[in-house]
Parts: sequence; structure tokens; C-alpha cells
Amino acid sequence: MFKKFFSIKKILEIIFPNRCLTCQQMIGPDGLFCNDDWQKLQFITEPKCKICAHPFEFVIGSDKDLLCPLCLTNKPSFDCAVTIFRYNDQIKKIIADLKYYDTTYLSKKFAKMLMPKIAPHLTKYDLIVAVPLHKKRLRERKFNQASLLCLAILKEAKNLKFYHDILIRSKYSKAQAHLTKEDRKKNLTNAFEINEKYSVKEKNIILVDDVMTTGSTLEGCAKVLKKAGANKIMVVTIAKAILK
Repeated sequence: MFKKFFSIKKILEIIFPNRCLTCQQMIGPDGLFCNDDWQKLQFITEPKCKICAHPFEFVIGSDKDLLCPLCLTNKPSFDCAVTIFRYNDQIKKIIADLKYYDTTYLSKKFAKMLMPKIAPHLTKYDLIVAVPLHKKRLRERKFNQASLLCLAILKEAKNLKFYHDILIRSKYSKAQAHLTKEDRKKNLTNAFEINEKYSVKEKNIILVDDVMTTGSTLEGCAKVLKKAGANKIMVVTIAKAILK
């Protein structure tokens, strides 16, 4: 039986070879990037802000409780953040493929990379929640990439519960990509609400999106969740834009 399964797996690898997420070069069955593109990736590592994960170039002394200037002056509604990459041109292209070009299998690839960072915290959380799309934009795209990431993470995180409609995007707003930070905030004013058939009171929540840019979208969602009684919120994204 094992030999039969092994043979089928090998045949599938030949018919559908694994390819680098960036350049589409054929790579090993368990890889994500070719060697050349792996070298170009910019990972977010310690030392970093303990709330928003903004990386520091260097620190003097302990880096355990570092806060970036933005979190010091205007503490977010979420409590901590987990992310993998700096949002450079390489990652931007891959995430655009996930969002706009039906390469939905990428959600599983990214979830695989996120799991080692999330796994140590899973027992502390109750729900996993996707940043929602407005129903009009959902009809246009046909799927929500944040929900796909949630579902991929759930395969490894059996203790979490997921309801795709806990958060509702009630306001149809302009796409955030080309707006300034201030315009993003205005664009998202009263854009999110809690579905009344659910309770998040005293729940610890993992809030998932593809990218954290200025943080306005995630802040809008986290603020609504906290107002509804959520206890602790951990933001999880594939990448974070490092603003100068």
C-alpha cells in the first residue's frame, strides 16, 4: 500500500512539478523558493517591536520589551503581531498573484511558513478570524485570501474555531493600496462590524490578513473586536511594509 502511494506521489510530482513562487523555476517537492530567490527574501526577525513586529536595525541592552515609536505614541488595539517577510517587490508580486490571479494554492504554502511562528501560542487562542472583504468585492474576486489563509492554518491548529462571517465589512470603500496613511484611516471609518449571531466576549483571537502596511485595516478590525469584548488579539500576516 505504501509503495503504491509513494509511486502515485512520484508520478504527480513529475506531472505537476513544484516551482519557485517567484520565478517558476522547478525546485524540490517541499521547497517554496529557488536558491537565488531565497537569498533575495527579507525576513522579519528579532529585534522587533513586541506589538506590531516592526524590525529594529540594532538595540542597546535587552530587546525583550521593545516598542517602536508608533506603538509608544499610539498603542494599537491588537496586542502582538506575527509576520514572515518585509513587503518588498518580490513578496508584493507573490501576494498579488494570491489575491488577483486565482493562485489560491499559495495560501497553503504561506500557512506552512507561518505555522512554526504561530504554533507556540495556539493553546492560548480560541478563534481565528479573517479580515473581511465587502460582499461586492468578494463577488469580484470570488474568494477572500485572508479566509484561505485561515483555513490553511486550521489544518494544523485543531483547537481553533473559525466562522467566516464573524467580522463584516459593512462599508464599501476604495482599495487601500494607493492611499496615504491618513486617507486609509478615513476610508475605513465605521467599515467593520461584528455579526450579532456570534460572541467574542473574553475570547483570545488570531486576526489574519495578507499584508500589514500602515496597519489601518487590522486596527479597524481589532478595535471592533475589542469593543465587542475580545480579550487578546494576535495579528498574523504574510508580510509587513516597513515604513520609513
